[in-house]
Amino acid sequence: MSGDHGPMHLVGRLVSGVRRRLFVARSVIGIWIDVGAHYGERTLGFAECNPGVTVYAFEPNLRAAMKLFGRSRNYIVLPMAVAENDGSADFYLNEFEASSSLLPLAQDAPYWSEGTPLRVKDKISVATIRLDTFMNTLGIAKVDFLKVDAQGMDLAVVRSAGHRLRDIARITLEVWVTRPQYSGAASKEEAIQFLTKHGFKLEGVEPQTDGHEENLTFVRQSH
Repeated sequence: MSGDHGPMHLVGRLVSGVRRRLFVARSVIGIWIDVGAHYGERTLGFAECNPGVTVYAFEPNLRAAMKLFGRSRNYIVLPMAVAENDGSADFYLNEFEASSSLLPLAQDAPYWSEGTPLRVKDKISVATIRLDTFMNTLGIAKVDFLKVDAQGMDLAVVRSAGHRLRDIARITLEVWVTRPQYSGAASKEEAIQFLTKHGFKLEGVEPQTDGHEENLTFVRQSH
């Protein structure tokens, strides 16, 4: 799409709204970014208990994003995806909502936790933005914590920070450690290699989804 109603126009309007909210939140003492917020399982409670932190929550599934709107003044919801290109992309909505992704399912993708089948029920177009574009547009100097749960797109999200990756202090992302669930998803080894090369140290590993996935937490090494 192009013109005043295209994805980039949506990006502009969303960012303008975030700017207004940031101006009002004068007590901000920290910045979190949640990519793939879903229902805010990992970050909403923290925001509600810590009004001095602003959380920018990206969730391209509008049905899920709508449940987060207005929950907390310092929890700013952006119904869009983070990717390596600004613009738009196909988003595959899965019958098991939490497994929806910008990536198509791999051939013979494994079942989800406890045998829940993985089936795409719809494909829609969603607005996308790079992390460095987002940080630069809002004038964000430092991100204290980046949480990524982008269903196979996690390393791509991190790469989208470009040179601004040096301004992120802590990152948690997911990797699939058994048979790949999504076509084109990066491996655990690729994620560790990339972040180690860019000055991060692996601090923790948390198994999940019946051992199919792991949450990897990295911290930036002091210079």
